[in-house]
Amino acid sequence: MPRTAPLAFFAATALALAASACGSAPDDGASISSSSDALSGCHGLASSTQPASGDYYLTSFGFTPSDDGIMSCGEYTKGGSWYYAASRQRFGCGAHIQIEANGKCVVAETDDYGPDVCVENAAGRPIIDASPLVSEHLFGTKSAGWSDRFPIHVTEVDKSTPLGPCTASGGGSSGGGSGSSSGGNGGGAGSNVTCNSGTLGKDVPEGTCVQSKYDSVWYQCTPNGWETPVSNGAGPDGACTSMHPL
Repeated sequence: MPRTAPLAFFAATALALAASACGSAPDDGASISSSSDALSGCHGLASSTQPASGDYYLTSFGFTPSDDGIMSCGEYTKGGSWYYAASRQRFGCGAHIQIEANGKCVVAETDDYGPDVCVENAAGRPIIDASPLVSEHLFGTKSAGWSDRFPIHVTEVDKSTPLGPCTASGGGSSGGGSGSSSGGNGGGAGSNVTCNSGTLGKDVPEGTCVQSKYDSVWYQCTPNGWETPVSNGAGPDGACTSMHPL
């Protein structure tokens, strides 16, 4: 997902104008989580509303030289080498949030402002813009854009909770390399487990292996949702019962 980091002066000016329009300023400092993919209606203003469901889409930032730098809470992205996130306008600077998808879990620290409401409007759901390490752990790719619509479930946790991979609670939204979610129960041959494949546009049974149209990575439908890696006709749940290449 291409990103262009604005100059601090223009970013700060845009945020100040947006804050003036809504009557309250965000925190001091300009955001580097500002990608809009040339969307219209972007004014440097991010939503502070937290969805009751805890469901968001995931995007990533901070892994290219153009947007590596200091975030608006004062921490540096360090080339995307640690577990940070934007959305400080929802949770505050330095909050720890637990992000779940595909039966996996990551804890990240909110240190930047954003993304712009125009990005969330285009995606059709609130967004957590996070370190590429978060996206890589949950979806197997460092690059996550709003149009990928990678679904995640987010809850705020205590600040003492260590950053990085954690144990999933099982209550989160499952995404999957096919841009989809899993459901059902049971396991093994003849189980009722199914996964919804955005690539195929239908539900598929446990054991099915699909090459995702979103990142070209192979995923297997398991009781935990879409998981990877898949190699030599087998994935985390054993041999693929069927394979669907692009």
